[in-house]
Amino acid sequence: MLTGFVVSLALHMHSDQVITFARFMELCLYDPSEGYYTRGGTVFGPKGDFYTSPYTHSLFSRILGDALAFYLASIGEEHPLDLIELGSGEGRLSSGVLESLQKNHPGVFGRIRYRAHEVGNTCFPDQIRGVVFSNEFFDALPVHRVRFSSPELREIYVRGGASITEEEGQLSDPRILDYMRRGFSHWHEGCAYEVNLRMVEVLEDLGHRLKQGFVVTLDYGFESQEYEAMERRDGTLMCYRHHQAHSDPYTNMGRQDLTSHVNFQVFRETARYLGWINEPLMSQRSFLTKWGLEDRLLEEEAQGVLTPERLQDRLRLKTLLVPGGISDTIKVQVQEIRPR
Repeated sequence: MLTGFVVSLALHMHSDQVITFARFMELCLYDPSEGYYTRGGTVFGPKGDFYTSPYTHSLFSRILGDALAFYLASIGEEHPLDLIELGSGEGRLSSGVLESLQKNHPGVFGRIRYRAHEVGNTCFPDQIRGVVFSNEFFDALPVHRVRFSSPELREIYVRGGASITEEEGQLSDPRILDYMRRGFSHWHEGCAYEVNLRMVEVLEDLGHRLKQGFVVTLDYGFESQEYEAMERRDGTLMCYRHHQAHSDPYTNMGRQDLTSHVNFQVFRETARYLGWINEPLMSQRSFLTKWGLEDRLLEEEAQGVLTPERLQDRLRLKTLLVPGGISDTIKVQVQEIRPR
């Protein structure tokens, strides 16, 4: 139903008006008064619609803080350090990271200038020396959707009226074709794909401003060879409401999360074009292990007999580490920007 949702107004309910899916998704998620992320409702955790890693266990933020401290310290001592978070949400991750830095890395903590950057907020400093990090930011950016109908690529539009419907048309932006050529080795007949031009724009904007530092990205995503192995006729677009996943973006508009996997093929190629150095893409599990997960687990085991509180803590940790769970499906991409 459209009742009470701003998408109805944005489309003006005119049957002859269409908008790109990217614009539709933007309204659903980020409309100032009725968007999913902006209306003030509970999004994360047991009372929300989904979990992110910072909500599973505090160990995640502490380990990420250690990793960011290393990257920040490697930049040098002659400048203050920028620490910029993309998509801070309720601030749970940044709170844990900053606490970790203050407690375990006070020298680095004393030099940082933390800033949060949300979708639609263009508050990046003109010059950045430091670390830009994000957790599940790029997969929540509005995407165009296209479908391959041989011999051409057609864009999927959203039409308003008595009900919301889809229709296909010409590409709305010439960059879509370039993105598709870079991001997918084969286009399959009748299949839908997401095109995240906003992701490219964010990286290009950072590319103009980053003078030295690192970009640390944690997100759901794939490279082209992985995508070929998926059964994804309708793409990777997914919706989440009350911890249930489905694929219909036209229900519960403004009251459910919409997300699509990051195309790390395009992500890495864009970074390479900007002159950044890509470290190997890895799973979140591998990243956490690299930065001390095993030592933290041994410390926890050494505390002895379980109390009810520690048992609950163990269960939350299991959610973070269970095979096939969030730490195996989220990937981590680190990129270095050398002084210029």
